[in-house]
Amino acid sequence: MFLKRFNRTGKILAFIGIWVAAIGIAFNKTRGVPKTNIPELLASFSVPLIVTGILLLIVSNFFRGK
Repeated sequence: MFLKRFNRTGKILAFIGIWVAAIGIAFNKTRGVPKTNIPELLASFSVPLIVTGILLLIVSNFFRGK
């Protein structure tokens, strides 16, 4: 698995980043889960969640194991 190359902090950041980005994609109206009634408040948070998840994945690359 790709998490073997990270230390503990990197694994936590990568795991949280994956889930945050996945939740952001699920709440997105154009690419999200079809035929669901997503409130407008959650739809407006989708792009910041995706960006935050991607940033966490990028930051996790700086926490490499030895």
